[in-house]
Amino acid sequence: MPFHFNPWEEKGIGPRTGSLATPHGKVATPAFMPVATRGMLRGISPARVRPLGGEILLSNAFHLAARPGVEAIQAMGGIHKFLGWNGPILTDSGGFQVFSMGASSRIHDGGVQVEHPVQGGFLDWTPELAFRTQASLGPDIAMVLDVCPPRPGDRDEVASAVKRTLSWSRIQADLHRARGGIESGQALFAIVQGGTFPDLREECARALLDSGFDGFAVGGVSVGEGHEAMMAGVDLSIPWLPPDKIRYLMGVGAPRDLVEAVARGVDLFDCVFPTRSGRFGTALTWKGRLHLLNARFKADPSPIDPDCPCEACASGVPRGALRAGFQSKELLPPILVSTHNLHFILDLMARMRDSISAGEFEELRARVGKAYPAEPVSVG
Repeated sequence: MPFHFNPWEEKGIGPRTGSLATPHGKVATPAFMPVATRGMLRGISPARVRPLGGEILLSNAFHLAARPGVEAIQAMGGIHKFLGWNGPILTDSGGFQVFSMGASSRIHDGGVQVEHPVQGGFLDWTPELAFRTQASLGPDIAMVLDVCPPRPGDRDEVASAVKRTLSWSRIQADLHRARGGIESGQALFAIVQGGTFPDLREECARALLDSGFDGFAVGGVSVGEGHEAMMAGVDLSIPWLPPDKIRYLMGVGAPRDLVEAVARGVDLFDCVFPTRSGRFGTALTWKGRLHLLNARFKADPSPIDPDCPCEACASGVPRGALRAGFQSKELLPPILVSTHNLHFILDLMARMRDSISAGEFEELRARVGKAYPAEPVSVG
């Protein structure tokens, strides 16, 4: 079987480890996916990802279809060749991206008219087109096109999103089965919507289960709400998802959010947070966030984190030099801090896997909670 998820702990809810088998290799879970939205990791070479602990990447089908286009990627050998990555790849359908465009998006029952990000004019991004695009790109895992409501507390808006999400998901499930399902070499994951409403989350999850998807994502979170509201969306979704299928929390990558979601039974994550924070001078450490542009670091001779073994910290480039480099708009500081941050997050995932297996997860959870409380703190 080209795709299979094996959870080591038979848990419906709670932290668990597992192994995700794909046509391009296995992934130990819980796992974090570095993001190459437009086919390129920002500030990190693909060759550096595995030494940092990464086993799977994420890219975005909508943006790749816009540039360079599906045919161009196929001509280069498919998405794995395009990303320069021979491991597993998941592609997002672009649902969040098109709906985050707000006024430029026009939703209808058959899809969404969205402004083309390269050519201008409007593109009708439909469930069928999202499915065909991902089938042609060739990732190991494709996501359904869903409706991501911008206001998860607006019941009418969320109910409408659930209705369209289910309609579109059935279309894509039928296309997936007609293509051979996971035997085609590609898995298809559904996305649970429902905002902050328990009955809508249950309705969406139950209906998706009937369509036989290969995995499930919790959607409609990480859209600007706080940590507690985000976890509420997870709490309302996870109980309805089968324990033998992988669970993916979309767009989440801050340390506290990762640990708390794993505590609730989530297996897979993605986010631009580690590399984006690094590009803007914020480093993640076990003592909290370091805002390296702060004046206190002007003459600091320490590396990013003296206790970190990553390449960026081992280089010995001082915090003060990084601060000066950021101010001068040099290229190296964002690369080094992004590399460190990605190492930190991937190391955190490995520590979570080890702590779950050793029965010590709660100790790690408390440590992360102390370093990253609900309101982030800086250390110096």
